[in-house]
Amino acid sequence: MNSAAHTSAASTSNYRITYVVTTYNKLPYLQQVLGRLVAARQADEEIVVCDGGSKDGTGAYLQQLHEAGQIQQFVSEPDKGEAHGFNKGLLMAQGEFVKFITDDDAFHYPAIRRAAAFMQQHPEVDVAVSYSAGTYLDNPGEAYILHGPRQEFERWLDDQTPFWMVGLSLLIRRRSLALTGFLYTGMVLVDMEYILRMTSVGANIGWYTGVMSMHVANPNGNFSKMKQEAIKEEGLRAHAFYLGHARQRRSMKAIQRDVMEALKKPIRPLKRAIFARLGLAQIQHRQGIETGYVPQEGEDALTAVYRVCDEFLTAQNEGVETEFIFRGNRK
Repeated sequence: MNSAAHTSAASTSNYRITYVVTTYNKLPYLQQVLGRLVAARQADEEIVVCDGGSKDGTGAYLQQLHEAGQIQQFVSEPDKGEAHGFNKGLLMAQGEFVKFITDDDAFHYPAIRRAAAFMQQHPEVDVAVSYSAGTYLDNPGEAYILHGPRQEFERWLDDQTPFWMVGLSLLIRRRSLALTGFLYTGMVLVDMEYILRMTSVGANIGWYTGVMSMHVANPNGNFSKMKQEAIKEEGLRAHAFYLGHARQRRSMKAIQRDVMEALKKPIRPLKRAIFARLGLAQIQHRQGIETGYVPQEGEDALTAVYRVCDEFLTAQNEGVETEFIFRGNRK
């Protein structure tokens, strides 16, 4: 096939959710993620895939799925990174809501649909987020749930302090893109800047107490490939800008100095260090959980870790009482 291909569905639709998937040269991961999404998709949902011109057979795989009617739109051509790919998908999306899907993480589609239903009932809500979980390709027996962002969200409801969280759970009302904007193509840690921006511009965000997503840490992930100095620079730029505007009583120079001092610390506690230097509350982020993983004969590592994710997300969401927290029901 040609090095660049762009196919789309008809211009009119009644799609409720558009799933926007971005990928680049990660076909084995993509097949795990997209295979599950294709199987889960409902008639009022569309799948849009933006491939950055992969050389590993991804384009042919997507063409095959499109011809079979299993994905509704795709583009396969060089891009300028993950944000550029997601922005293409946002422009192609036809659904009332847009859900970002990364090519190497896991998602719980019933939870996503519950969040979309909540947003339909509350048209004033621009964005829904939830708890995020995670596990490791080389250690699927261990998982975690990030609890700190929930506390930061509730603090944001009280005092509008911008915060950052893993962006895997983001569900956006498409018309609200006029407020939130598109992803910034000048960063690799695109969710850091995007969520800091959302929490700075007056977006109405709802928190779903279920778990919509699960990160799979692996050596091929974008964060794993990024140089530490670049991560530090991005952390400085994003946090200094948004937190600086939120804390105007301090000079920008002082904030930059404090953030630079924080960035001298190890990269793993980057955000915690930044918040400490800025005088913000410290929050414990991870709750370790054993998944009960039992190896199965003949099962490769990728198949195993995504099976564990499926089981873990089901256990965290099904038969569990959940709620939505937003300004409208804040006590």
